[in-house]
Amino acid sequence: MYKAVIVDDEPLIVDGLVNAIEWTGFHIELGLATTDPQAALKYCLENPVNIVIVDVSMPVMNGLQLIQKLKEAKPSVFCIVLSAYQNFEYARTALKYGAENYLLKPLDPDELSDTISQIIDHIKEREQLNTTYGRSMMTFRNAFTEQWLKNLLSPAELSTKAELLGINLDALSFTATVFSCPRGGEIMMSHFFDFLFQYLPGHYTGNFFFETPLRLVGVLSPISREETKVETFLSLILKSAAASGIQVFASIGNTVCDFSQVYQSYHQADRLAFLEYSRLHFVFSPNLPGLEEAADNALESYERQNDKDISLDSLFRQYAPELCCYYILSKRISMLCKKEYELWDKNPELIEFLSLLPLSEESSSGKDSAQAAWQEFTLRFLKDSDPLLARMQQSMYPMVDAVIKSIHEFSDKDISLKTLASKLNVTPSYLGTVFHQQTGYYFNDYLTDARLKYAAHLLEHTDMKIKDIVDKIGFSSQTYFNRSFKRYFDTSPISYRREKKIGSL
Repeated sequence: MYKAVIVDDEPLIVDGLVNAIEWTGFHIELGLATTDPQAALKYCLENPVNIVIVDVSMPVMNGLQLIQKLKEAKPSVFCIVLSAYQNFEYARTALKYGAENYLLKPLDPDELSDTISQIIDHIKEREQLNTTYGRSMMTFRNAFTEQWLKNLLSPAELSTKAELLGINLDALSFTATVFSCPRGGEIMMSHFFDFLFQYLPGHYTGNFFFETPLRLVGVLSPISREETKVETFLSLILKSAAASGIQVFASIGNTVCDFSQVYQSYHQADRLAFLEYSRLHFVFSPNLPGLEEAADNALESYERQNDKDISLDSLFRQYAPELCCYYILSKRISMLCKKEYELWDKNPELIEFLSLLPLSEESSSGKDSAQAAWQEFTLRFLKDSDPLLARMQQSMYPMVDAVIKSIHEFSDKDISLKTLASKLNVTPSYLGTVFHQQTGYYFNDYLTDARLKYAAHLLEHTDMKIKDIVDKIGFSSQTYFNRSFKRYFDTSPISYRREKKIGSL
C-alpha cells in the first residue's frame, strides 16, 4: 500500500477530499487528514509518505512553504496543490517547488483521480528503475551503456543488447551527461545517484555507468515532447540536491535525435567535465559547428609563437567567449593528462587556477569587457600551464621518445609494443607501463590516434585513394579504418576530404 496525507485549513474540504475518490482502489492508505500544516509536516517527516495533497493558502504555514520544507527532506514525495485562486504565480511557484499538479477548487473528483493515477504510475516506474538497476542487471546494463556512449558497438550489437535490456532506441532524443563530485567522496556520489532516480520517473528515462567512484556517466531521453529542456531539468535537480547538502557538478553534451549519435553527445560532455573544478554547477555544450576546430587552431597558433603573445579576438567574437575559453582549456588539459579527473594527482596547481574561472553573470560591465576577461583568463591559463607541459615533455624516458618517433615515421605497418620492446631490450609490459606513465596514453590508443591524424592529413593534402591510405598507415582493413575514422572525427573519410577540399576553395 502507498500512503497519502491531506492537509487543508477548512475541515469541510478535508472531509470532501477523504471521500472524493476510492483511495483503496489505487492501493493508497490515508495516513493523515488534517487542518494543521505543521502536524502534517511532522507526520511526513516521521513516516513513509508517497503523496501529499495540500491547500496553498493556510495560516501559520502555507502550502508552498510546506512543500518546500518537505521536498528538502524527502524529494521523492509527490505533491498536489489545491487552491481557490486562479493565480499563475501560485501555480508557477508550486511547480518550482516540485508540485506534481495544481488543482483548482471546487475540486473535480475525476481530475483528482487522473492526477493520482498518473502519480501511481510514476511511483511504479521508480520501483521498476530500482528493479532494473538491481544487482542482477547492473553489470550488464552498465557495460552496455559505456559501450554505447563510447561507440564501441556495431549497430547490430547495439540493437540486440538494447532490446534485451528494454532500452528504447526510438526515443525522442538523447543527451549524454557526466556527473562528478571531486570534493564530495564516494558516499556523496552514491547519495546523488539515489537522489537522481527520485526525479527521473515521469520526466526522463536514463541509463548510467560509473566510470570512477566519483564520476557517473549517463544518457537521458525525455518521455514526452512537452518535457522541459534537459539542461533546465538537470539544473533544478542539482539545485535541489545542493539544498540537501549534495554538491555535484554536471557536464551536459549536445542533444541528438538518433541513438547512433549518442557518442557525439558524450564527447561534448566529456571534454568539458574538467570544469568540475571551477565554480560552475553545470555546463551545457551546444552543438556549434566549427567551434572545436577553431579552438584547436587557436591553440596551435599560440604554441607556434615563441613569445606567446597572440590575439584571440577573432575567435572570441565569432563564438560565445566562455565556450571559446572552455574548448581551448579542454585541449590543453588533454595534453597534460588523458582524463581531467587525473588533474588532482598530476597537476594539482591547476585546480586552484580553475577555481578562478570567470562566471558569465559576473561579466555585467559590457560585452567587450566580458570578452576581454575570458581572453585574459584563457591566455593566463595557457601561460601558467606551459612550464608543466614542457616539464612533462622533457622528462620523458628516451625509450618513450624512441617509441613516439617510430610511430610517427609510419614506415612499419606491423609496429607493436612487442616489436618495439624487443628493439629496446625491455619487456612489453615494462614499456607499456612507462609509455602510459609518461604520455597518459595506452600504446594502442596513441598508435591509433597518430594513424588517424596522419590519415586525415593525407586525405586533406593528397589525392591518394583511401585504400592506399589505409595500407600506408597500417590499418588491417578499410572497414575497420572507416569505422575508427568516423568515431574519431565524427564524419566519414570521404566526407572529411570533401569538406576540406571545399573549404580550401
